Amino acid sequence: MLKRLSLAIVLACVAASVPARGEESMSAASLYGEPEVMQFKDGKPAAFSMQFDDSTLTQAKFAIPEMNKRGLVGTFFINPDSSRYQANKETWEVICPKFGHELANHTMKHTGAKDYEEADHEIGACAHLIWKLYPNESKLRPFLRGGGTTWNVSREEMQELRDKYFLFSGFAGPRRVGICDERGTGPIKAYAKAALDEGKWGQVGFHGVGGDWISTSEENFIELLDYLVANRDKIWVATTGDAYRYWQEYEAVREVTLSQATESGFKVAIECDEEKVKTYGRPFTELYDEALTVRVRVPDSWSRFAVTQGDEEKAYEAVAVEGKPYAQFDLRPNIGPATVTLSAE
Repeated sequence: MLKRLSLAIVLACVAASVPARGEESMSAASLYGEPEVMQFKDGKPAAFSMQFDDSTLTQAKFAIPEMNKRGLVGTFFINPDSSRYQANKETWEVICPKFGHELANHTMKHTGAKDYEEADHEIGACAHLIWKLYPNESKLRPFLRGGGTTWNVSREEMQELRDKYFLFSGFAGPRRVGICDERGTGPIKAYAKAALDEGKWGQVGFHGVGGDWISTSEENFIELLDYLVANRDKIWVATTGDAYRYWQEYEAVREVTLSQATESGFKVAIECDEEKVKTYGRPFTELYDEALTVRVRVPDSWSRFAVTQGDEEKAYEAVAVEGKPYAQFDLRPNIGPATVTLSAE
């Protein structure tokens, strides 16, 4: 009887020293804060996009080289059948993709269309060319049909063509400002500064830069570029397409979950409500492929870590926010969780 009682006491003591199921994971989870999706890429407080219409010569000869020198990107609404485009075909079809610029649909000739068939060619041929130049990127692209053009198609037919070629309006999102020095436009950098001051996504549009038509001066343009470089840590300079996809995904976020937490890492996933975005009859992840930036409070001992999602792995360093360390990393929504692992020192 005494032996049986002693054994019962020993077993009770052992049971008391072993954490209940789930207690260990709950303790590990308490090491981390709630994951948060940031409004703009890399947690920057604002975003800014530069758009350029009509494939002008000054864009190819001046604007693009100056942007490339500074590692800045823009969105160029092209007219592939125009002589302007053909004169600088290498710039548009080789240099722009190489340096991360976006080519956007502005129709083949910028002359409108006499009927539906011609409209389909003007829009569709331009779309197919862009898809060919960016085979591994989303086909969802901005579209402007061109000012001063006449389209002999109904509003419903135009929308049908936009849906057929996965096009969203280049005026989507915040107000797009057209620039023209001849009309008394002040320093263009004021538009970027306003985006930063207001914590918003700003866009500005150009035609000529130091020439051509509706032109801004080279000095005014360079002042904007240098302002963006000086504030690179605060302003996400993005193409219109990247900023639009990020914005749409961010607004559609349904939940962000952190799971399987241990002292050496955790899993995290983002789920977007696919009903909140236009998918054009395609799978959500086919068109909305922009990675969202996630931020998670981590222990003070964290420095370097790796994030694996699918077949991709990327190394990061923890960032300091108000003196505390955070894991900040990019994560694509709706493709399953990513594994965040503390790296060995």
